[in-house]
Amino acid sequence: MVGPAWSWVGPVLLLIACTPLGFWVYTDPVVTVSRVSLQLRRTMESPVVVGLVVDNPNDYAISTEQIEVALRLDGLPIGKLKRDSTVALEMTAVSNLDVVLPLEKRVTPKQLAALNTGTHNFAVQGRATFRTPFGVRRVRFQQEGAMLFDERPPSLPP
Repeated sequence: MVGPAWSWVGPVLLLIACTPLGFWVYTDPVVTVSRVSLQLRRTMESPVVVGLVVDNPNDYAISTEQIEVALRLDGLPIGKLKRDSTVALEMTAVSNLDVVLPLEKRVTPKQLAALNTGTHNFAVQGRATFRTPFGVRRVRFQQEGAMLFDERPPSLPP
């Protein structure tokens, strides 16, 4: 009689154990800024590019579904983007993503030219939406710092 009375214990313990296990086998990717560049000589698209590094620590591939990025330089809103984007991220790998930001309408060519040389403070905020075996995950990221901008071609001496 002990067997049937305790028959519910196994499934309940399995259900309780599986919920935390899902959290133990998945870790949100880490998104950091690798670079911010202004390429004023570009004519076909926006001159503002934010380079992102995405570290997928999981032992399975995941993919992005959407990316949102906003950039400020010296406190001035420069550009922002919200776009559906599917990028495969290999398991336990680091991937580089270049995000071209449309310019804010209020940014003038004179302001961009002034930001294209010297050291300027940047602030990037964003959110990446990932498709995982455990469903959709939204990961916020932000980073601030100082970055040297230099419009001279690399072949010229400083």
